Amino acid sequence: MTLLNQMAAAYEAWMPRQLHEWYIADQRRELAVAEMRPQAQHVANEEFGAGFRDHLKPLGGPDVPDPLAWANRRVEFADGQWCVAGIRFLGLDPDKAFVHVVATSVPPEHDGLRFYAEQLHREFAEFSPLAIRFELPNPPEDADVDQWILAGLVSELRERPRRPQYERVRLTPADPAEMAAYADEVLTNVAKQNPEVRTWTENATLEQLQSCAETGALCTVEVDGQRAGVIAAARDDANGMRGFQVYEFLLDDHARGRGFAPAVMQLLCDVLPANATDTLWGTIHAGNGPSIGNALAVGREKIAAFVWVARRGEL
Repeated sequence: MTLLNQMAAAYEAWMPRQLHEWYIADQRRELAVAEMRPQAQHVANEEFGAGFRDHLKPLGGPDVPDPLAWANRRVEFADGQWCVAGIRFLGLDPDKAFVHVVATSVPPEHDGLRFYAEQLHREFAEFSPLAIRFELPNPPEDADVDQWILAGLVSELRERPRRPQYERVRLTPADPAEMAAYADEVLTNVAKQNPEVRTWTENATLEQLQSCAETGALCTVEVDGQRAGVIAAARDDANGMRGFQVYEFLLDDHARGRGFAPAVMQLLCDVLPANATDTLWGTIHAGNGPSIGNALAVGREKIAAFVWVARRGEL
């Protein structure tokens, strides 16, 4: 069995229960292979490792010259299990190194992960990682969550009862360049009231907004005929799913906290060019309670999370 096939089989075993309901076995395997292919290509890849190292160097990255240290590695655990993992940096901050586990033969059981995380701390000791991160399906309440993955089938989300503010909201197609400037303005206003927002939210890039306009939806939000925000989603088959990722969702000062957000999300589902097995999904920081609440309000579910294990510092 090739490394890619091993990784895909391991990744499929870690898929959340919802994906087993949404996709048949052949579809799950196809999605797992697609997810793992670029990660497998980065295993023991000197060119990739050197590029990653050189990209971090001007930012004050660690002095680790060996390019293979920066590439993904296959690690054999003491009990015969294995994983493919790589060094990462939260927000490309050289002081926030962590190890991300891409795929592993270890069972997806939260309580058993610390044993393997401690060995990964030793394997990547030259980077002094602050934690080991796993993408864990349906994690327990006591998990140390970095980001939640929230998703739902668009076809099912469209069938949910309309939110109370639905009739007052409208979405209109927007220009990427105009929305990039407007989104920056809105986020700046939000951050003035709640500076912590900057720790988990950043504006979508112009390229991402262009992709939203081309493959999904890029829209101005209007409330009672007045511009009130921006929402954008693009086709992005990832995290073992087919569908659309939410790249931008911001409401202006006069529209926040008034129950409009779930209605906007429902309208987004209405306009997405979705197929029967397409999801609407997104990653939301664990500290971003309002966004998590809005996602749950329209029927999306917490299907998985990126969780920290064996944390040794603040990330």
